[in-house]
Amino acid sequence: MKARSFVALFSLCLALPACSAGTQVKGPARAPESFPALRDRVVDAWLADHPQSARQLGLHAFDGVVPDFRKAAIDARLSRTRKAREELAAVPPAGLSADDSLDRALLLQELDLELFEADEMHVFQKAPQTYEELFAVNDYLDRDYAPLEVRARKLLEHEKAALGQVAHALANLSRPVPRPVLETGIHIYKGYVRYLREDVPKQLQKLTDVALLAEITQTNEKLAREAETMVERLRVDYLPSADQSFALGEAGFRKLLEVQEGLHLSLDEFLRLGEADLEANRRAYEALRSKVTPTRTTAEALLAEATKLVDAARAFVVEEDIVTIPSQEPILVKETPPFMRWNSAFQDAPGPFETARVPSFFYITMPDPSWPKAEQEAYLPWRGQLISITTHEVWPGHFLQGLWQNRSPTRVQKMFTSYSFREGWAHYGEQMMIDEGFAANEPEARLGQLSDALLRDCRYVVAAGLHAKGMTVEQAAERFEKECFQDPATAREQAVRGTFDPGYFAYTLGKLQILALREEAKRRLGKRFSLRKFHDTLLAHGAPPIALVRERVLAEMEAIAK
Repeated sequence: MKARSFVALFSLCLALPACSAGTQVKGPARAPESFPALRDRVVDAWLADHPQSARQLGLHAFDGVVPDFRKAAIDARLSRTRKAREELAAVPPAGLSADDSLDRALLLQELDLELFEADEMHVFQKAPQTYEELFAVNDYLDRDYAPLEVRARKLLEHEKAALGQVAHALANLSRPVPRPVLETGIHIYKGYVRYLREDVPKQLQKLTDVALLAEITQTNEKLAREAETMVERLRVDYLPSADQSFALGEAGFRKLLEVQEGLHLSLDEFLRLGEADLEANRRAYEALRSKVTPTRTTAEALLAEATKLVDAARAFVVEEDIVTIPSQEPILVKETPPFMRWNSAFQDAPGPFETARVPSFFYITMPDPSWPKAEQEAYLPWRGQLISITTHEVWPGHFLQGLWQNRSPTRVQKMFTSYSFREGWAHYGEQMMIDEGFAANEPEARLGQLSDALLRDCRYVVAAGLHAKGMTVEQAAERFEKECFQDPATAREQAVRGTFDPGYFAYTLGKLQILALREEAKRRLGKRFSLRKFHDTLLAHGAPPIALVRERVLAEMEAIAK
């Protein structure tokens, strides 16, 4: 494939199911089923198979439910997924409305990714963290969506059901498990031991039903012991034989590009895009860093400083007419719970179907107190990085994009997101905000944006390196540290993440796609172009792969500009 401009490359609907004529799959004769009926049937089955995702979407009919992890049940789930995929692929998209066609494509993407993870990544056999939802009871406690007693009873149902599934989870794992994935799993389950024994009892202190509290306390301790069992079994039974067999291989990596992004790219072309962005950002960063002295807050002041930045970023979005804020939901800054500490910062918002007025959270991870003092200090974000993190996670990043997605026109568009859109939009927001003048009186704001851009550039090239070029975790960490200027702890953390999250190239890829679409809109509209209208139009369709909505966004902008 010859090299193309970003605009030409990302305007193609390569391999995306909704852009094709639709694969006709023959089956037994039966009365025709309408697409809406098929869509609802597929979505309902998906929700039943993914109760934790359903709860996070705000569907509390799934409270107290955990998946069945018996091998036969997993096989049955995957069989249903394949059947649903065949039925959706058999629907000709040409006869569907724009939103129905988008729903079909999003469902196909979700099912393809699920099958890829099972068949190519072998997550049930090789990724211990696949089973962490058994221990994830924070959904019942973090938000007051119902009276505490109601939530506590559902938590108890969850924990009792989970106790019967841990043995199946361990039985599914097969040796060898890739060492970096295994070590991450051990770290996660240690976090659950701590969370269940420390945080859960504190959050249940106000429970007035003494008998219920006693039963939960007993069951919760049993689940904490099961989390300890996971740690011990992983450490004793699996760690000695752990290896470095995490790589997808070039064919597997290119297939990931297809099912995650809908793109057919050669590995060389994929890497050319990332290396070019890395080089441009590296030069800009090196030119600026000698002129700017970063300032770093203390761990004690970090959350308060982040809260001030959240307020400042929101005010800037409103005052500069960057993008419409569609609702007034609050977001609170909190320290990351121990079992979520594998990422440095992220936002957690209630789902689109949540009916109670409950807050969203902007989590920030503190340095591990077991690290050497120097590593702890280096892990804390400096001011420019904190500005970038805040714009990425909150305004105008994930939180704002989620507010828009919650108002999408269909259930499917509310539920399912493209990795490249979601992370690409947040990453694009970091750069766009600085370009538009946010924190203009703070020179390190641009340096922080470039630092985070380099982090995402390294994710992009390291993903391909780890999974298709024979790169080791140590080599990946070295690249993060030496070429993308990350501290040693972050470099190691990010390199390890690439072993079990090979799609994390989506940050840079999505940003490049959005920038390309924006430039095309500017070219077509000239002086009629409006940044706010571009952002509003882009966000109005959920979070699909950019190629799926490119022409629709451009057409709607032209109609608005007339």
